[in-house]
Amino acid sequence: MSSDAASELIRHARSARVVVVGGGVAGLVAALECAKVGMQVTLLERSDRLGGLVASAELDGRMVDVAADGWRVAPGDFEDLIDELGLRERVVGARAGDTWVAGSFGTALLPEASILGIPASPFDARVARIIGWSGVWRAYLDRLRPPLTIGAERNLGALTSGRMGRRVLERMVAPLTWGIHSVPPERVDVDRAARGLNAALTRTGSLSGAVAQQLPDDRSAPPARATLEGGMSELIDAVSGRLADLEVEVRTGVDVTAIDRRVAGFAVEATGLDPDAGGEPVEADAVIVATPEPAARRLLAPLLADAGGPRLSPADLDVVTLVLDAPALDARPRGHAVYAVPDTAAATAVIHATATWPHTAGDPHVVRVTTPARGGSDAEVIAASTDAATELLGGDIGRVTAVHRATWTPALPSSALSPERDELRVALRRDPRIGVTGAWIDGTGITRVAADAKTEAERVRSALLWGGSAGDSASA
Repeated sequence: MSSDAASELIRHARSARVVVVGGGVAGLVAALECAKVGMQVTLLERSDRLGGLVASAELDGRMVDVAADGWRVAPGDFEDLIDELGLRERVVGARAGDTWVAGSFGTALLPEASILGIPASPFDARVARIIGWSGVWRAYLDRLRPPLTIGAERNLGALTSGRMGRRVLERMVAPLTWGIHSVPPERVDVDRAARGLNAALTRTGSLSGAVAQQLPDDRSAPPARATLEGGMSELIDAVSGRLADLEVEVRTGVDVTAIDRRVAGFAVEATGLDPDAGGEPVEADAVIVATPEPAARRLLAPLLADAGGPRLSPADLDVVTLVLDAPALDARPRGHAVYAVPDTAAATAVIHATATWPHTAGDPHVVRVTTPARGGSDAEVIAASTDAATELLGGDIGRVTAVHRATWTPALPSSALSPERDELRVALRRDPRIGVTGAWIDGTGITRVAADAKTEAERVRSALLWGGSAGDSASA
């Protein structure tokens, strides 16, 4: 590229105006990607803080993660972001921890040799403890059945029950899909959730054999999950600081009410805008909507014909974070998490956060309890969650010294079987100057959200730099 062309591109970038709606991880990454090339970026967030599901609260004198508390380690855009923000030295790996399930059989350890709750050996003593010997012998029939053709069954529920029986499905697999992703096994795509499992089934002739073949050979591999020393709010602070350096205008407490298409771009209307500026709409050449599903659909419906339709996201959840003075939990008696068989306990999951991350004996313990959001006062929900933690952790949880309740709208995992979401994702991204990103449209997990937000921002950014008008795409 000649110097004249480069100068023109820089000038073009600096004249481009982008409004990002939503200040969660997706919105922050999208704003960062646009600002890095010199674009004028305004980020509008309805609440009084940034971060979305990366949230922390001061409890018992310390900052505690009350939602997302780490990420799955894998090479890619999120690890690059950690390096770009200078956070590498603050990364802390997760401790090895057991996973438990709870149901009519009591509370029991999942076998270490398992994938998605599917055991590598039906005769493992832990498997027998959960599904009983009648369930073990039914699961063993998997070894005697003919193998499936590669890719013939992508439905995790159908695959598991067909090969190993209902007890493996209901007592070992369903607690994980519901407790982690708020979806039944029937909505999980095997080929996305466990790549290579179907192919391994064809090679080995059984599902349990396929699981055994897919397990990592090196059990001393680096931790699969990581967090930041000081909590995940460190990530939000670092991104916010970088946005400030790039002169991104960040406004919190601003509720976007409408995005109107104009001949030359968009006008973003909102309550809470600067009254000194007359509360006028924010003008933009492009917009990126990075809100949860309900707000995204409401804002996009007047702009994109396909934005309507039934909700994709699972039902809302209450998450209660308990800070406990409980020396008995120093031994991590129930590992890092207990997931309940659906409809057998008040909680779907109890996460012992301080069993997952480095923890000094004598320090307070942090436990997060997830329950379906059914309304009720804080006192009622907190009392029910405390009882559920006592039940699923199997004993005295000590004294509650601090508590936090929040209601969150979850999203489908990236591994979900959802043709509706796949089609909607394509439909909502036809306009080169309207970006749509976030867990509800791309799938859960910070690494996934960050990577897709970067890709979506690059798509919009390219349209502004290299051509493609909003008006042209609107009539397509």
